[in-house]
Amino acid sequence: MRQSLSEKSTALIAVGLSALLAVIAIVDQAGSRSLLDHATSAYASHGKQASAGALYGLLYGVAVLDVLLWLAVAGLARSHRLVAAVLGVIATLITASLGLTLLLASEYGVHPYTTLWGVLALLPAAAGAVATALLFRRK
Repeated sequence: MRQSLSEKSTALIAVGLSALLAVIAIVDQAGSRSLLDHATSAYASHGKQASAGALYGLLYGVAVLDVLLWLAVAGLARSHRLVAAVLGVIATLITASLGLTLLLASEYGVHPYTTLWGVLALLPAAAGAVATALLFRRK
């Protein structure tokens, strides 16, 4: 029983880290708009304009999808079915691929997202990988 609580709490850490991405994006969009400023200056030399809706919308979409995936894993963590572990693997792969996309995406040779955003998006995958490993360790 103790181990299942650990698995669930680790999955909930991934939920929290996913929500943190959204919170930081909201704060940035409402305040300094550093993401938009970075993308605007990066695209200016190519005669393109950055869209705040697209930039922040992608961050919010990643955060919401991550939260939903890790909530599902946390909900199944206490069950003794293989489904929880399999969903953990799927959630880890999806979360990691979304984080890597933000980290590595480029257009016109320009990275619209700074490294900070990619790292923030990868943190839930790291916590989720730990939760998934704990799910597989369960006997």
